[in-house]
Amino acid sequence: MLSESRLVARRGLRISLIAALAPVLAAGAALVGKTSAHADEATQADKAETAEKCAVRLAIALTGKSPDAALLADGDPQSKVDAMVASPEFAERFARFINSEFNGGPIAAANDDPIYYLAKHVIGEGMPWSDLFMGPYQVKPAAVAANGMDVTDDAEGLGYFRTLSWQKRYAGNDPGGLMLVGAFRVMQNTTGLELVPSVGEPDDDRTAEGRKSGVCKGCHYDAWFALDTAAELLPTRTGTGDALKINPPKATTVNLLGKELKDDRELVETLVSSDAWKFNQCREVFKFLYGRPENQCEAATFDACVAALETGKTIQKAVAAVAKDASFCTN
Repeated sequence: MLSESRLVARRGLRISLIAALAPVLAAGAALVGKTSAHADEATQADKAETAEKCAVRLAIALTGKSPDAALLADGDPQSKVDAMVASPEFAERFARFINSEFNGGPIAAANDDPIYYLAKHVIGEGMPWSDLFMGPYQVKPAAVAANGMDVTDDAEGLGYFRTLSWQKRYAGNDPGGLMLVGAFRVMQNTTGLELVPSVGEPDDDRTAEGRKSGVCKGCHYDAWFALDTAAELLPTRTGTGDALKINPPKATTVNLLGKELKDDRELVETLVSSDAWKFNQCREVFKFLYGRPENQCEAATFDACVAALETGKTIQKAVAAVAKDASFCTN
C-alpha cells in the first residue's frame, strides 16, 4: 500500500496535469469550433455556387438569355421555372426550336413559315399544345412581308396542316399528285416517325402502281403509317413551281390506324390522341433542354413530362416538369 505522503503527492500531480492540459483542451475546443464554422461557410459557398450554375443553365435553356441579378442570387432558381416558361422569350425560343424540328430545312421567306408563327401564338396565348396540330386557325402572310404571318381564327383550320404555304412546301412530286411528302410530315411532326427514303433506278415505276410492289410496298401500303393511304386524305397537287395548285383530296374514306378515316382532320386527331404523340412531344422537350433525346435512366423524368402534358395540356407544363427536376441542374 502507498503511504499517505505518496497519495498526497499523486493527488498533487493529477491536479497539476489537469491544470496544464486545460489550456490545450480549451484551444482544441476553439479549433473545432473554428473548423466547424469554416465547414459551414464552405457548404454555404458550395450551395450558392451550385444555385448560380443552375440559374445560368435555366435562363439560357428557357429564355436564351443570361440570368439577371435576382435569379443569380436566388437560392432556389428552379422555383422560377414557371415564370420563365410564361415569358415571351420562352415562346420565341421554343417556337424557333420546334419550327426547325418539324421542317425539312430553312426557308427563304419569313412570311412563309406557318409552324413558327402558330407555335409562338399557341404558347403565347397559353393554348393546349395540341392546337398547334389541329386547332381552328389559319396562318397567312401578313400584308407587309416584314411582319411575317398572321394567325387568325378559322373553324375550318387544322393547325398548320391546312395552311397553303405548308401544303405547297410539302406537296412533293408524285406523278399522280398525291402529297406523299406531306403525309410523311404529318406523321413525323405528330409521332416522330423516321424514314430513310430508298433511291430508285431511273427506269423504276414511280407511280402508285409501281409503289405497290417491291421494297416500296412496305412503307407506302403495308406499314401502320402507309404513306399512300394517308396521302389520299390530303389535298392533291397539280403543276409545279409558280403553276403549282392545291386541289381537294382524292379519297373520301380510307382504312388506316385501325380506323375508317374520312379526312385529314380525323387522321390528325387520331395521331394526336395516341401515346406516340405525347411521347414525341416530350422527346422534343428533352431535345430542347438537353440537346438530345431522353436516356433510359431518365424514365421517371420523361414520365413526369408526359403526365404534365396530359393534365396541363400546354407545352409549358411539359417543359417545366423536366426543368424543375433536380437532375436538370446536376446532369
